[in-house]
Amino acid sequence: MSGSPRWRQAYDAVEAAVSPRAESVVRSEGFATGVVVVQRVQGLARSGARGFSARAWHLLNLPAGSDVERLRAQVGALDREVRRLTLQLDGERRRTTDAAPRTEEETRADGADTADHPRARPAGRRAQRATGS
Repeated sequence: MSGSPRWRQAYDAVEAAVSPRAESVVRSEGFATGVVVVQRVQGLARSGARGFSARAWHLLNLPAGSDVERLRAQVGALDREVRRLTLQLDGERRRTTDAAPRTEEETRADGADTADHPRARPAGRRAQRATGS
């Protein structure tokens, strides 16, 4: 035995026969032009389908994917801005803590709920049904 399995020998034989021809086709100018044309056609088809689906979702008064992407970007920008302002505010608080005593409002604000860690709330009153319904 030669050491390699028969399937590997068959694969190597096919590769040796096909590889030079495939290489010459891939390196040709016509192939490169064909790839560019196919990519442009795919892009046009994709943008046409995206526009059609967006119009369909809007007709149903629902947000399209582009609307959701835009909102996600806005929420991300707002999140970054809030973080930046929070860091700035913390820095200002540290500077003023050494200089002045804290006010009652600042003390209460420190105990306020944050979006990341909301405090548990008591259950609210539920609507009561009228008797006999």
